[in-house]
Amino acid sequence: MLMATLTLTRSKIILTQLFVVIVLNVFSLHFFTLLDHIVHNDLYRYGLQFNHEWAGQYWTYSRLIVSSLAIVMLVTSISMAFILIHVRTCGPVSRFVSCLLLMMGIAVTGGSAFFFNRLDYIIHNDLYRYGLQFSYEWAVQYWTYAKLMLGLLGFAAASTVISIVLILAGKLKQEVPLLPRARAFFKIDPTKLICLVLFFVGAIALAFSIYYTSSILAFIGLGLTFWGALLLHVTPSKHVPLELLNATATSTLTNIEKIITDSNLNGKGIYLPPKYLKHFESSLIFIPSKAEQILPKPEEVEEEKLYSKNPDGIFLTPPGLALSKLFEKELGTSFTKTDLNHLQEKLPKLFIEDMEIVEGIDIKTENNTITIEITNHILKDICEEARKYQKLHESIGCPLCSALACALAKATGKPITIEREEQSQNGKTTKIRYCMLEE
Repeated sequence: MLMATLTLTRSKIILTQLFVVIVLNVFSLHFFTLLDHIVHNDLYRYGLQFNHEWAGQYWTYSRLIVSSLAIVMLVTSISMAFILIHVRTCGPVSRFVSCLLLMMGIAVTGGSAFFFNRLDYIIHNDLYRYGLQFSYEWAVQYWTYAKLMLGLLGFAAASTVISIVLILAGKLKQEVPLLPRARAFFKIDPTKLICLVLFFVGAIALAFSIYYTSSILAFIGLGLTFWGALLLHVTPSKHVPLELLNATATSTLTNIEKIITDSNLNGKGIYLPPKYLKHFESSLIFIPSKAEQILPKPEEVEEEKLYSKNPDGIFLTPPGLALSKLFEKELGTSFTKTDLNHLQEKLPKLFIEDMEIVEGIDIKTENNTITIEITNHILKDICEEARKYQKLHESIGCPLCSALACALAKATGKPITIEREEQSQNGKTTKIRYCMLEE
């Protein structure tokens, strides 16, 4: 399902870009029509005399330019159809044909630029032999339309190249072993990619507008850079009501409470560090049957089993494991690759600015004790629900406390227990005291 979603998202980007290519070619054709109007109307007022010798060559190149632009629009439209077929069938033939058509479109675009260059030579060289008088009145208009036409053709060719890269990206990702940097490139968020393309194309348009003193390109560039920059910071996200999250968490907390009670466990839950686990990126809690019981040896820890006989206790998946993985995803790194100082530095920004789940957070360390004070966190209702389960709350803690314990166990590399959780009288501040155990 995830692969299908990625393919669908990529196809939408490609189809959007190819539609833009068609629009750019339409505008190029429009500007060429305006340019042709100057040649066949305005230039006669500046002494140009009609003659089949220059007109025949001019018409030939004009028809070639119009035909080239029409061919580009046609092959681009057909390529879009093959991309839609590929989305449904995932066949390699449709992808190959679409890339081949787009490459043909790039070649034809280059041909149209070449034909225009030949036509431009006729206007600026041959026509002066037939009475044409140079004047900035017609030349400025001519140059403006010519530069706009060539600029749009350049943008269209660049967009087509990007589309080809995106089409081939899926194949490269599946069949070619990629370096870490290349793999990271293909994981770029498609929405941000579109925003970046808009921004840089707009910047290029602004640069061309300064060079060619074109107000049209300036307006296009300003619009693209504005929307690219705006959309880059206003990215879509999914939201669900907190009541829904509370409802889904309750059954899990109930099951954990039942397991602890039925197993008659009286010890504090110990969050095991990565060296105790086969899978370093995972987390596991060992709950001993008695307080002050020794820790299990790393070779005795089995993530797949529930009960442990030596020492006596059980292994449970922390209720905050998924939340801690979400923190890692937002940070862009695993807690196993950090330390306690890095955690103290990064968590406040992550919780307050990036994820906006708390109003304030303060982390203090003293010897083997870590105290975290949180103000107004959005998981308040879930944590209050967890406090109703006495065994769970005393041993494991609420989902937020559990998530922080998972992070601390990975970052410090030491077993972690939740010694105490205190609430302020107004319920806005939560103080959690963690202890790093000596092995």
